[in-house]
Amino acid sequence: MLEVSLAHAVPVIDQRQRFREIFHAVHSAYRPEDILCDRPVEQALHPFSDEVPATGRAVYLGAPRLALHYVIITGLVADCLTHKVTPFHRARQYLHERGFTSSVLKVNGRSSSAYNATLIQQALASFPEQHRFVLLGYSKGAVDALQALITYPSVRQRTAAVVSLAGAIGGSPLVDITPTWLKGLFAKLPLPGCQLGDGAALKSLDRLERKRWLIEHPLPPEILYCSLVALPDPQQVSRILRPNHRKLSAFSLRNDSQVLAEDALIPNSELLGYANADHWALTLPLAWHWPLLRFFLDKNDYPREILLESIVRYVEERLLT
Repeated sequence: MLEVSLAHAVPVIDQRQRFREIFHAVHSAYRPEDILCDRPVEQALHPFSDEVPATGRAVYLGAPRLALHYVIITGLVADCLTHKVTPFHRARQYLHERGFTSSVLKVNGRSSSAYNATLIQQALASFPEQHRFVLLGYSKGAVDALQALITYPSVRQRTAAVVSLAGAIGGSPLVDITPTWLKGLFAKLPLPGCQLGDGAALKSLDRLERKRWLIEHPLPPEILYCSLVALPDPQQVSRILRPNHRKLSAFSLRNDSQVLAEDALIPNSELLGYANADHWALTLPLAWHWPLLRFFLDKNDYPREILLESIVRYVEERLLT
C-alpha cells in the first residue's frame, strides 16, 4: 500500500474527506449494471492515514442547482484518439441523464499551452453569453486551461472553477529526460488525425518552465481550483505504461506513469483525492474501445462514471457555499 503525506512543496486545502463522502453517496445511487468497472470506494480512492474523519453532512444527489457547463479539455496527442475515445467517454452519458451538461474540447495535442489557450478561448466564445464554465483539464489540458485563464479575460470572467485531472501542472520529468532528437521527432512526425500545430507541447511541460510560469502568473483568486491526483498502486499500472512508471520512480514512487503526484497539484487548490488509477485509466476507457489491446491495457478499468459525477457534485456544492 502506498503512503503519502501532504507535507510537500505544493500547498493545498485538504478536502479528501468530503470528496470521499460524495463518492460513496454517488456510488450507492448507481445500479451495478450501469458501472462499466465497479470497485469498492476504498480501492478507488486511497484512504491514507493522514485523511481527517468524514464530515457526516448529507450529500445532495438531485437535479442541478446551478447553470454550469462542464468542459473537459483533452491532453497530449489526444486529437489522435478523439475520433474514437475521449476523456470520460460513456461516463458523460450518465451525467447528462441527471440534467448536467458537458462537452469535450479537443485542443491540439502537440501544441504549446499558449497555442491551445487560443483554441479554448475561441471554443468558449461560441457558447451563449449566459453560460458559465467549469473547466476539467485532463493531463496537459489542465495546463492549457490555466494558460487560457491568464491570457484571456473573457475566459476568466466566465469560468467558475477549474479541476485538474492528473494535470501536468508542474510539468513532467519524462520531458526532461527525453532526448532532444526524440522531442524533435515528436513535434514534426506526421500522425494520423493529428495536426502539427506549433509543435511546442513538450516545452510547455518542461518542469522548470512550468514552475517559472506558476511563479510569474498568480491565478485569479475568484475562481475555485480543485486537484484530483492519479496515484496507482504499482500493480495497478497497465503493462504499456510500466516502463514510464519505473522511469519516474527514480524521481518519486508517487507517480501515475506520466506525472509525479506533487506535480499534479494546482497550488492552493482543494485536494479531492488520490485515485488508484494510472494516468490513462483515470479518464480514458481505452480497453473498452479496443478490447484486443487489453493485454497491454490490463489495468485500464476504473469507475469513471462515479468519479465524474462525484467531481460535478463536489464543485456544485462548493460553489453554493
